[in-house]
Amino acid sequence: MKRTIKIISIVLLVALLVSSVSGITLAAGVPSGTYVGYTPFNWIYTDWFIKKYGPTHPVAVYDWDNTCIYNDIMETMFRFQMFNLDYAMSKEAFNSIIPEAAGKTLKDSNVVKFSADYGNVVLADLASDIQADYAFLYDNYIGLKKMTLEEITATPEYQDFLVKLPFMYDGLTDTPEIGAEYSYPWVCFLCEGMTEAEVQKMAVAALNDALARKIEKITMHAPTGLERKAAVASYTYRAGIRLSQGIIDMMSKQRYYGWKVWVVSASFEPVVQAVAAINGYDVPEDHVIGVRLQTDASGKYIAKLSEEPGYELTQRMGKATVIRNFIKEAPLFVAGDSDGDFEMMTQFPQTKLIYLINRVKGGDIGSLYKEALPGQASAARVVLLQGRDENTGLWRPFQETIKLGKTTPSPIVP
Repeated sequence: MKRTIKIISIVLLVALLVSSVSGITLAAGVPSGTYVGYTPFNWIYTDWFIKKYGPTHPVAVYDWDNTCIYNDIMETMFRFQMFNLDYAMSKEAFNSIIPEAAGKTLKDSNVVKFSADYGNVVLADLASDIQADYAFLYDNYIGLKKMTLEEITATPEYQDFLVKLPFMYDGLTDTPEIGAEYSYPWVCFLCEGMTEAEVQKMAVAALNDALARKIEKITMHAPTGLERKAAVASYTYRAGIRLSQGIIDMMSKQRYYGWKVWVVSASFEPVVQAVAAINGYDVPEDHVIGVRLQTDASGKYIAKLSEEPGYELTQRMGKATVIRNFIKEAPLFVAGDSDGDFEMMTQFPQTKLIYLINRVKGGDIGSLYKEALPGQASAARVVLLQGRDENTGLWRPFQETIKLGKTTPSPIVP
């Protein structure tokens, strides 16, 4: 047994050295570096695959959140917007998008309260509290500027708003009868009244702020003594974003060898366009497809999904649909991390390589983990599983992922 382990270790070390040397001896125009973080086989295989198929000018499609970066840019901007009260909505406009029952702004549903996991909170009570908080914040800062930002952040209404608005978002997302198909567009609706340029400026500011922050879970507490209806005591979120050098290198190499690189995301399209164009990703705006909203005559966003022919919400099957209708070519390579990416990974027989970020998930995406295990590969495609250390947000040269707050990796298949 010891001899076997030693042989395996030597093979892995050689592979790491090979990948490191290959990373610094590429032709001009290809990113240099050591490619630290790739599992050895993943680096060797993708390097071969990219070079082999490049002359055919194939399509590569990437999810963005938790694939191209660690963490979620839309949720990060949602909180950044909330912390800074950077809204362009009147009280009436804000109230119109806060659901008192699921279905008010996007789809029909009978849900009037969240599950026991969310304290059985009644949506109408939560909506009433959030609307009351926003009215106070609007009258004193957002609209009339009676207070400074520093002064308004000390108020109990601000503190209540910081807990209950994201609590509503998570509750909508995690309620099966509602889900991400509702909450992902809903969080974009909070940009109503803004222009594309204003949204993109805020997205870059939110990204830079998150890059400078420690990766950690932060708990915010609701104030005591404020008369409100919904009993929501606290809200916990994951702070910090990290860039993925492995993805940056992969995209750069693909472009160099003739690939067409696209991003298809369930985040707000102008947000992803802004952050995918910088920091070495270099994805042009017209190669990013995300959640699209309608605009008014002055170019400001309104809280309605795009009705452009061929467009569907870029979540689950909607991602495969927009690939067919807008990219108009099946991807040979797809990278993703979650159930939201499952259909765009599996709906195209032409897809020969799936690069899967291991987030220790079950469900549909978890079924693909098994294909990355020895002896389980599919004859139709290759699935490469990439581990990450969530404490640093960086890739690790193993298939297994270390969850935030843990020191040992989680098993690939529970």
